[in-house]
Amino acid sequence: MNFKKMIENNPFSLVVSLPANDLEFARAALDGGAQAIKVHCNVWHRASSHTFGSYAENRDFLRRLIELCGDVPVGLVPGGPEAFITPEERMELEQMGLSFFSAYSRYLPCHMLDSTRLTKMVAIDSEYTAQTLAAVRDSDIDVLECSIQPGENYGTALCYDDLLRFHSIAMETRKPCLIPTQRNILPSEVRHLYHAGCKAIMIGAIVMGSNPDPSQVQSVSAAFRKAVDALPSSHP
Repeated sequence: MNFKKMIENNPFSLVVSLPANDLEFARAALDGGAQAIKVHCNVWHRASSHTFGSYAENRDFLRRLIELCGDVPVGLVPGGPEAFITPEERMELEQMGLSFFSAYSRYLPCHMLDSTRLTKMVAIDSEYTAQTLAAVRDSDIDVLECSIQPGENYGTALCYDDLLRFHSIAMETRKPCLIPTQRNILPSEVRHLYHAGCKAIMIGAIVMGSNPDPSQVQSVSAAFRKAVDALPSSHP
């Protein structure tokens, strides 16, 4: 399934960011009801303190992951401040069947926007401005990842101010907004994201724990999928 169409057509969607590039975690997330899977390469992940290998080191894993997931979209964080995939590697991923990429705008090479096959999920951070949102609205970004929490907020409780900011971003950009679990969001709070006008949640280390086993990945994914399925069938 096309990731962009899934996000646009579903009232709300569940994306699972795997704690490690391991097919057992992918199977657990799928068993828990993940509607899309995201993995990493070339990056150090702040929330989990895990380092993910290079694209070359992950090539075979990515091929097997895409095959395992079938119609469930697979996405990749293809790099960060230290390294990023090349245009040739991007085209190889397109041929593999990768569905989307996810990256902070400040690290995103312009060649990634040349892709006509990958859904472009771009993240803004805590330093976004009104001018940023206006530019996003007129951009080629398909899905906006609202990674707007400063580091000191990681793992803390969701608050109402977050919901107001998410709603404002969604209204100002008119883009489908995905919320990553930088805050320790609870399954019972998914409905608040939905009513704030958001279109998806991406769960990861903050809600799974920094070193979860596959059973934890499955149980946490299932809890969030249950909350997603309980939402109304049409978006407010």
